[in-house]
Amino acid sequence: MQIDFAFGRSGLALDLPEGFSYQTLEARSAVPLSDPAAAIERALDNPQAGPPLRRLASGKGSAAISVCDITRPAPNREVLPPLLARLESAGVPRQRTTILIATGLHRPATEAEVEEICGEWAARKYRVVSHQARRLAQHLSLGIQLQEHPSSLTSASFPPTFISPWDSSSLTSCWAFPGDGS
Repeated sequence: MQIDFAFGRSGLALDLPEGFSYQTLEARSAVPLSDPAAAIERALDNPQAGPPLRRLASGKGSAAISVCDITRPAPNREVLPPLLARLESAGVPRQRTTILIATGLHRPATEAEVEEICGEWAARKYRVVSHQARRLAQHLSLGIQLQEHPSSLTSASFPPTFISPWDSSSLTSCWAFPGDGS
């Protein structure tokens, strides 16, 4: 018996031995949106909870956007352009906006993967940082306590966070926390 799995870019075909009883379990799929671009625009302008992104970003001096690495399929190429446009229209300068590729313990993204993850336009126009978890010497302890955000129910206090490969001069130009006025 041969079975095809949705795995990687092209799938994975497995030949299973005869003499066994197999059952294929499939995840329930969501119904595709009729107009994904319009749905993204509506979600950014009228979120289900909290103020619109433009209002949240208004008066801020920098922004950081976290996206999944190449191992997690996500529609970043469709979401980032309208998201970045709203940040710029709110006054957040392009040169102070950073896209963070959250690699966890995976290897950093290659240049080609950065373009695939973010889209060629965003990869060329914005600073993109791909975390390098195994280069401990490059990690920087932030040790920052977040202030209470007006839209949150409780304030959050975090232990030191480690992000690489920033140095302290680039860190101050690309990271903002709610309530810090930057």
